Amino acid sequence: MMTNVQSLPDIRELKTEVITEIIKDFGITKTAFFIREMMSHKTDYLEIKDRLFGEKSAAEIYAEISDWKKARSKG
Repeated sequence: MMTNVQSLPDIRELKTEVITEIIKDFGITKTAFFIREMMSHKTDYLEIKDRLFGEKSAAEIYAEISDWKKARSKG
């Protein structure tokens, strides 16, 4: 299934949205600890990408995120 991806999200808005959601779910203390830990470790982003998404195309990942957002907004 091919989805027409119009544009990529603004990275600043995306970071703000993600941090806001993490704070809602885990609280400010756990979020701050998580961010500190993540920033202090060297991370192989390509390895993480492969583990998370495998052989999925960008369109497939976009479709999954869109479906997740629709389901979340209903609940």
